Amino acid sequence: MSELQSRASLQRHWLLASAAPVAATLICWPLFELLPAASLSLLYLASVLIVAIGTSTRPALWSALLSFLAYNFFFTEPRFTLFILHREDIITALVLVLVALLTGQLAARLREKVDALETSIRWNQGQMALAQALSDCMDAPALITVFSSHLKERFSHRPCRIERLPEVEAGAAMEMCPESILLKEEMTGYCLYVRDQDAQVQGLSFRFNADQLPDLKVQLNSAVELFKLAWSRIQLAQRLQRETLEKEREQLRSALLSSISHDLRTPLATMIGSVSTLIDLPESLSQEQKRELLDNTLSEARRLDRYIQKLLDMTKIGQGELKLERDWVGVDEVLNVALRRLQPLLKGQRIDVVCQPDLPMFNLHAALVEQAIFNVLENAVRFTPPNEVIRIEVSVEGDDLNIDIADTGPGIPARHWPRIFDMFFTLSHGDQQTGGTGLGLAICQSVLGAHGGEASVLSSTPDHGSCIRLRLPLTLAHNGDGA
Repeated sequence: MSELQSRASLQRHWLLASAAPVAATLICWPLFELLPAASLSLLYLASVLIVAIGTSTRPALWSALLSFLAYNFFFTEPRFTLFILHREDIITALVLVLVALLTGQLAARLREKVDALETSIRWNQGQMALAQALSDCMDAPALITVFSSHLKERFSHRPCRIERLPEVEAGAAMEMCPESILLKEEMTGYCLYVRDQDAQVQGLSFRFNADQLPDLKVQLNSAVELFKLAWSRIQLAQRLQRETLEKEREQLRSALLSSISHDLRTPLATMIGSVSTLIDLPESLSQEQKRELLDNTLSEARRLDRYIQKLLDMTKIGQGELKLERDWVGVDEVLNVALRRLQPLLKGQRIDVVCQPDLPMFNLHAALVEQAIFNVLENAVRFTPPNEVIRIEVSVEGDDLNIDIADTGPGIPARHWPRIFDMFFTLSHGDQQTGGTGLGLAICQSVLGAHGGEASVLSSTPDHGSCIRLRLPLTLAHNGDGA
């Protein structure tokens, strides 16, 4: 494509060089009777200047020769012959040639500088575009793909062939290289080899023609330097991410151990005390007392089981091991399972459920969403006094399904709203309510977040209760037709 453009440009130059004397002659012809011949030569001189500025030296010399011949043939004595009678006409011819030479050289130099400046601007713009494209990449495969595509686009007008190398060949080239990036020079180009953090090696081959090799080497070296910077950034980000993950896991481990030692001590102490009493004083206890001790033991055992299950769930979430196994279920079914699990925990509280009719089916992990609902309900039971009401309202609003769970407890201070879904954060209200592990709402938020939803405090009034909203997107839903 560049050769065709160069050939067309050269043709235009010679056409202009040939057309300029003709145009000057047509302009001078009606002025011959009005102006002296010496003045008409200035018009030919102007046409030669225009050609020299717009083309190059050779077309300008051709235009000067044609201009002199036309001027001598049409406007000097004897007219309509090429015979030169006066010496000043020879001087005119020499001036035309000299102007063509000098102006052509100056114009050529100016064009070279302009072309060099335009090339530099385009190269800088290309480098900025490449840097921007590489800065958007977040992993090694994307970085290599973007780098390869960008270079193919930039070198599309040059005889450069860019292709991916087989992994076996690239791996063999990197066997003895301690670095993660190797730029290897060959006789007809370069090979770039990259080894990511998983020890996978990928390679790119850049093949040039011999006459283009020096120029393309400079450009490729500049692009590879940007690639190395982007690669170092990705490696650093991945290293920081791994270190952060390890730190978070260690913090989670420490927090879990602290929670186990603090929150599980009470149910264990109660169970040990009840069982010890039954063993040591079996004859002095009435049947009613024995029954009460056994009920306490069973209640604390269930409480201990719930704590351990929450700890296991939170550990899986923190380590990324909790996977969604989706299925089409109705929200009312999930809610009913959570309410059945809640029955043993009720101490006289009433549950009022209001569901909007014709709710859609949802593609979700039923067990996890049920656990999220149960965790919020468990909190509501813990802080709601006996014989009070816990209200559950299920409705569709805009693009969301909302499950609002309202209790009649002491409420949540506004300053704590952003923190109640944090791991191990608990609210203390004196001796009236027993605190939990601080994991239930954190698990709830993680489960809903995995489904594209979230949990939030909808409202809270001191001594009148709080309302927690669980939101699921309707993108998970269908109307059940054809199910």
